[in-house]
Amino acid sequence: MKPHVLLLTPSPPYPFDGGCKRIHTLCQLLGQRFRFSLATFLPRDIPRDAHQTAQELLWEHHYLRPIFERIHWLTLPPEPRSLRVDRLALPDDVARFFDPQTAQRVAEIVAEERPDLVHAEFDLTALYARQLAGVPRIWTQHDAGSISFFGSYFREMVGWRKFLQIRQWRRRVAFVRQAGTWFDRVVVMTPTDHHRLSKVIAAHKIQVVPTGVDTTHFRPAPEPPTGAAPTLLYVGHYPHYPNEDAVVFFCRKIWPAILKVRPQARFFAVGSSPTNAVLNLARDIPGVTVTGTVPDVKPYLEQATVFVAPVRLGEGIKGKILEALASGLPVVATRRSLRGLELTPDRDVLSADSPALFAAQVLRLLDSAPLRRELGARGVELVRRRYDWSQLAPRLGAVYDEVLARSPQEKADVV
Repeated sequence: MKPHVLLLTPSPPYPFDGGCKRIHTLCQLLGQRFRFSLATFLPRDIPRDAHQTAQELLWEHHYLRPIFERIHWLTLPPEPRSLRVDRLALPDDVARFFDPQTAQRVAEIVAEERPDLVHAEFDLTALYARQLAGVPRIWTQHDAGSISFFGSYFREMVGWRKFLQIRQWRRRVAFVRQAGTWFDRVVVMTPTDHHRLSKVIAAHKIQVVPTGVDTTHFRPAPEPPTGAAPTLLYVGHYPHYPNEDAVVFFCRKIWPAILKVRPQARFFAVGSSPTNAVLNLARDIPGVTVTGTVPDVKPYLEQATVFVAPVRLGEGIKGKILEALASGLPVVATRRSLRGLELTPDRDVLSADSPALFAAQVLRLLDSAPLRRELGARGVELVRRRYDWSQLAPRLGAVYDEVLARSPQEKADVV
């Protein structure tokens, strides 16, 4: 019988943003070798019985049931808050997400399911795997940038406000260090993440499994008709602060210069749970549309002229860039957003960090259909050769195999 994996996620791996597409695709492709069950949380803004609604049934039957044998819906109290666990001070987001009663429910699910392996995704679920000693455990750390103070989400803060975050950053580092002791392996996206995380977690535990793209789903579409308004696009899960920062930075610092030259242009900020700072952009700035959650980003990629990635914070591979390239879109990106990707700036994508140069690169593409087609074709070829999920998924399967093959004594050493 195939080994049984219980996946623990902070939200359902659908809609496909914020790392959900990675989770969904990996489980789908590894389904021939492993059995998967899912324990996941209903978002707080959905009523507790929402899994009975048509939308939740759609998630279950069309997107989740074909992959996961069983789905366990978890709920949190309106404001759970455990500031400390076993004398460990928690980062604010982990504290807001952790509830001892829910942790007990996770333990009960493990006792019922008797999985061969538990796989926790993101920092938010790591604490729920802490008490599952005796069960092999893997943790995916999607963004190791948060353990670097000056390279993390606090980088853009200035003056005394930055120093208020020092305690928060220290809690994050302490949490990641301690969480590393609860797991047999920690999966990261890039060699940079591996190097950064190895400063607080034993290097032999860390394995790199890059993010890829489903090239059977994301494919080039015909160019928009001549005369259509140029459309720029960004995709993100906006509660993740680097995405909020990127789209606010673009709209307030870059977009006005583009709009001055191309007043008919439109910008779409696509993705789930837009924050107030993101929602306000559509109200305050001409030509900006904030879509909120969409079932699939593919239609927006097909209608776009240029994909922008003005990311200034965080680490990890940006799957959104791979999806844009697979869709034949030319990309303008900051150097930080390209970290971990085997892309050459100004050959495979256009790169810029300052607002003025970023706007100039976008206008350069809008003015040249041949350049857009050249970059688009190059991107499609590159991602099919290097980043197709069918080539990358076996690397996670190999991590599963390695952990499952460990001796009982080795497993007992993880506490």
